[in-house]
Amino acid sequence: MEHSPWDPEDVEFLLAADGEPVGEIRIEALEARALYKQLVAARCLDHKLAQRRLPMWVSSAGEEATSTCVGALVSAEEWVYPGPRDVGVAIGRGLPFDEIARQALGGAQADHRGRLRAGTIVSHSAGIAPPSAALGMHLPLAAGHAHAAKLSRLGHATIAMFGEGLTTTGVFHETISLAACCELPLVFVCKSQLWPDQAPAEAGLLGDSVADRARSCGVWTRRVDGADPLIVHQTLRHALLRAREGSGPALVETVISPMRQDPPPHRDPVERLRRYLDTRGQWTKTFQDVVEAEFNTAFDKTANALEAAAV
Repeated sequence: MEHSPWDPEDVEFLLAADGEPVGEIRIEALEARALYKQLVAARCLDHKLAQRRLPMWVSSAGEEATSTCVGALVSAEEWVYPGPRDVGVAIGRGLPFDEIARQALGGAQADHRGRLRAGTIVSHSAGIAPPSAALGMHLPLAAGHAHAAKLSRLGHATIAMFGEGLTTTGVFHETISLAACCELPLVFVCKSQLWPDQAPAEAGLLGDSVADRARSCGVWTRRVDGADPLIVHQTLRHALLRAREGSGPALVETVISPMRQDPPPHRDPVERLRRYLDTRGQWTKTFQDVVEAEFNTAFDKTANALEAAAV
C-alpha cells in the first residue's frame, strides 16, 4: 500500500494497513480478542457521548488503542493519571459499564457524586486519578505518586497521560527531569495528533519528536503508531515492566489520527485490529454485534434510569 499523508513517519508498528503482521506478535489470540472488545466498547462510549452533546466534551475516537491498553496493562495496585480524553482507561481497567455510564453522564450516584464535568471517569478502587483543573498539573502529581511507590519498594509503576501540546510547557520538562534524576517508576504516555494539512507537532521544536526530546533527558523512549493496538500494547507492557524493575522512567509516544477528520480506514485502531483478527479467523459480524450490544444495552439502561430519576 502506498504511503499517504495520514501515515506517520519514524514510528514502530507491527500491523500493516491491511492487518497483516510485519513483526513478531507477542500477544495471544484470546488477549487480542479481549483488547478488541475493549476498543469497540470505548468507541461505542464515544458515540454515545457524542449523541448527548455534553458541554466541554471532546471526542476521543482514534485514541482508543492508547487509553485502553494503559488501563488493561496496569496492575490492580497501580495508578493512572489520565488526560481529559482518556475515558478508555476505565474500560481497560474493567469498570462496570453501568458505572462508566453514570460517571460519564454526571450522575449523582456515581463514584464522583456528579461533582466533575460530564465525560469524566475517575475511580479510587481502580486507580484512576481525577483530571487536574490546571493544564498539566497532573504530571507532578503523578511524579509524587511514583516517588512514593519507589520509597515503598513494592515494585509498582505510575502512568501519566497527556497530549503533545503539553510538552512545550515548563511543567512537562520539570516533571521529566525530576523523574530522570530520581529514577522514578513513572511511565509518560504522550498522544501526538497527526494532521496531514498542518505541520507536525515537532516542526516548531527544531524538528525533534517528543520521544527524541525526552531521550535527551536520559529517559527510555519509544515512538509508535497509535493506530496499531498491538505495538501500543507491546511497547507499554515493556515500559511498565522496566519501571517496576527499577530501571527508571519511560516515555511512549503514540502518533494518533483523530477520527473526526475522517482519515483512511487503516488509521482507525479499531479497524486495524479488526482486520488482523479477521485474517486469523477470530472476527465475525456476529461477534461484532454482540460486543456492541453488550455495551450499548448497559449504557442505555443506565442513562434511562438517570433520566427517570431526574424527572
